[in-house]
Amino acid sequence: MKKIILIFILLMSMIVYSEDDPFAIPDINMDFNMDINFDLFSEDFNKFYEEMNKEWNEHLQYMDEQWRKLYEESQKEWDKYYEEYKKQEMEFMKKFESIWGETFEYTPDKWYDFSDDLKSFSVVTFKGDEENKNGYVEIKVITDKNESKQEVEKKIKEQAEKTISKKDEYTKKPILDNLVDKKDIEKPKIVKEKEVDNKVVYTTKIPIVNNPFLERAKQYIPIIDNAKNKYGIPRPFILSIIQKESSFLPNAKSRSGALGLMQLIPRYAATEAYLYLYNKKPNPRTLINELYNPEKNILYGTTYIYLLHSRYFKFEKEYSKRKYMVIAGYNMGPVAISKRVRGLNLEKMDLTSLYDYLLNNTRKETSDYLKKVLDYEKEWNKIYP
Repeated sequence: MKKIILIFILLMSMIVYSEDDPFAIPDINMDFNMDINFDLFSEDFNKFYEEMNKEWNEHLQYMDEQWRKLYEESQKEWDKYYEEYKKQEMEFMKKFESIWGETFEYTPDKWYDFSDDLKSFSVVTFKGDEENKNGYVEIKVITDKNESKQEVEKKIKEQAEKTISKKDEYTKKPILDNLVDKKDIEKPKIVKEKEVDNKVVYTTKIPIVNNPFLERAKQYIPIIDNAKNKYGIPRPFILSIIQKESSFLPNAKSRSGALGLMQLIPRYAATEAYLYLYNKKPNPRTLINELYNPEKNILYGTTYIYLLHSRYFKFEKEYSKRKYMVIAGYNMGPVAISKRVRGLNLEKMDLTSLYDYLLNNTRKETSDYLKKVLDYEKEWNKIYP
């Protein structure tokens, strides 16, 4: 059984939009295999976790003494919380497996919505397939073999209505507002997927009918403008991070435990942003709930972008170069990227050379991340400059 792990992910930074900053990048192959699997409590996981903690100790040197003390105290509280959290998550997965005969892994491009008894659930994704170019809502139910077609259809519709009526905590509108045609819910195309012991799994796909990125983005522009005014971070950049991180799904969750639109790990990036904003320790449960609220998530995410810019990569004075470093640092960690670039003669390195260096001296996931964020940013600049 696979479980959520803690991966060190940090957010990138950008403060000043300059006309001298070249957004254009060379045409390059964007296809990368990003499948990375970790087994909870395996040797690989334990080794990874130890390395992460080691790097985070180096990370602490960037904090002033008072802030570091608050941060270290908050981590003790997170340790207690995660013991409870892991226990609850293991119980949840065990119950899910007993019903469905298998487990699943959270991914940030999908939103999972479960019924109370776990006998039905929805998976929402804005990644299209051959039949649904804008994505879809997939509903699954597991029933007894003798269940009537009418009863199966009723359960499918109930789960679909539950998911489609789920509201965004910021807009107070359904998350899938203007994205689903009600006719597709009323007459779902139900398929018998498989049999599990004496049970049968049925599924249906409800298509997303409009461009989900445009529909979701326009609702968050007021929050994004607040961040732009507070930290000087351009709208296209914030939008590109949200699209890459969560596909604009506010309830997204990754296997690493990163949450919400900007996929913040609560005990690390979100905690540091919270300390900067309020100069006090967060309550773990409260902070986790806040990360599912788009307004709070974008506030903490853009605050962390500012911190990466002003603290972790401030040694690079040229904005364009620093921008590439912080993007790569978001995915791979600022300490790791800092180690890779500090031995370079950055003053004599042009932007293209640094870009190529980062592509060739980071893992494939990070190379892909750097390219995708820049690519999305150019597109959003045409819509929300």
